[in-house]
Amino acid sequence: MTHKISRLKSKQDVIVAGSEYDYRKPAKTINRLTARQLEAQINRAAQFLDRGTQFVPDAHHRPIPAAEFKALNVAQQARFTWAQEHLNQIGDTPTSAGTETIRQRRDKMKSDRKLAGNPSVNDPFEPKVNKSTDISNRKAIKTLLKQAKAQTGPGWDNKELKRQIGEFTKMINRIGDADLAAKVGRMSAAQFRTLWNGEGFAAAVSTQYEIVRTTLIDDGDKPWHATVIHDAFADARRMADWALTLDPDTGAARVEPEPPAAKPKRSRKKK
Repeated sequence: MTHKISRLKSKQDVIVAGSEYDYRKPAKTINRLTARQLEAQINRAAQFLDRGTQFVPDAHHRPIPAAEFKALNVAQQARFTWAQEHLNQIGDTPTSAGTETIRQRRDKMKSDRKLAGNPSVNDPFEPKVNKSTDISNRKAIKTLLKQAKAQTGPGWDNKELKRQIGEFTKMINRIGDADLAAKVGRMSAAQFRTLWNGEGFAAAVSTQYEIVRTTLIDDGDKPWHATVIHDAFADARRMADWALTLDPDTGAARVEPEPPAAKPKRSRKKK
C-alpha cells in the first residue's frame, strides 16, 4: 500500500497519505482489532490496491476517485458539445457591422481564462470543462455534475434565454428606451439569443443602464457622458435592427433561395 501511495504522489501529484483512502494502521492498532474489524481492514486495503482503483488530484492534491471525475468530465464535455452546436449554427453569420462573422468576432474578444459561477460573464458557447485540479474537494463533484447535466439540452437553453430577456427588461425599464424595447419585442427567441450572445448588444445596453442609473448624464461638468450614452443607444438600435433580419427559427443569417435555373432555349428546326 505504501508503494502505491508513493507512486500516486510522484507520478500523479495525488497525496493519499492522511486522507480517507489511507488505510494504513500502526501495528499496535492492528493487534487490537477484532476478527471482523481485521477482515474489513484487509478488504479496504485490497480494494485500494486493485489496479482499477485510480485517483486524480483535487485543487489541494487530495485524492478524487478517477471514476467519479470521469463521470463529471463526460457530462461537462456533453454540455460543451451542445453549446458548440449552437455556435456552429450561427458562427458564420456576419455581424451587424458586416466586417466579420460572429465566430471571427468571438475569436478576437474571448478570454483564454474561463470563469465559473456567474452566468453573466460565463461564455455561453464554450462552457468550462474543469480539470480535476480546478475542483476544491470531492463533494463539489456532485454539484458540478448536477449542473453540467442540467445545462445540456433545450430546457436549459430556454431557461437561460428567459434570464437574458429578464436582464434586458430590467435595464430597458430603467433606461426608458421604448423604441428599442419595441424592436426587441418583435424578435423571435432565436433572433434575441443571437443578438444577446453573438453581438455586443448586452454591453451597449449595460452602458446605457449604468450611465442612467448613476445619473452621470446630468452632470454638466462631464459632457463626454452625453456622447457615450448617445453612441451606446445608437449601437444598441443598430444591432437590434440587424437581429430582426436574421432567420427567426435559427437566429442565423437568412439563406436566400437560389433562383431557378433558366430553361435552355429550344433551337427551331429549319423547315
